[in-house]
Amino acid sequence: MPKPNFSGTWRFNPGKSVLQIMPPDSTLFVIDHREPLLRISRTHVVGGESDTFTLDLTTDGREVTLERGDLRLRARAHWDDATLVFDTKVIRSGEEGANLVRYGLAPNLESLIAEERFRSKTLNYDNTWVLDKV
Repeated sequence: MPKPNFSGTWRFNPGKSVLQIMPPDSTLFVIDHREPLLRISRTHVVGGESDTFTLDLTTDGREVTLERGDLRLRARAHWDDATLVFDTKVIRSGEEGANLVRYGLAPNLESLIAEERFRSKTLNYDNTWVLDKV
């Protein structure tokens, strides 16, 4: 099965998304995908505050580590057929969590679907993010 290319600018669509967390005011993903290299830059805006986060990965399962303030991530990405799976271990303020996100394109190729599952001692949620191509 051919692997999709996620390159592009993608905007959060709150009307199509199903979130168990408080939704951001807006979210924009900018993805540069040149298999196996993948750069994701995500900007959330919440309460007028903008937060941009960039992560460089490969799709071969190689782990990358990122530290930012009190946040430490160990992330890897790999393919499951045409779905790109991000498996991330998160440590924030001493608490460990696991975030698993499965990315795929909608049949019309105009929406990116991210099915997210986060688990930690104090926080558990499942989200389906729909991001429309800009």
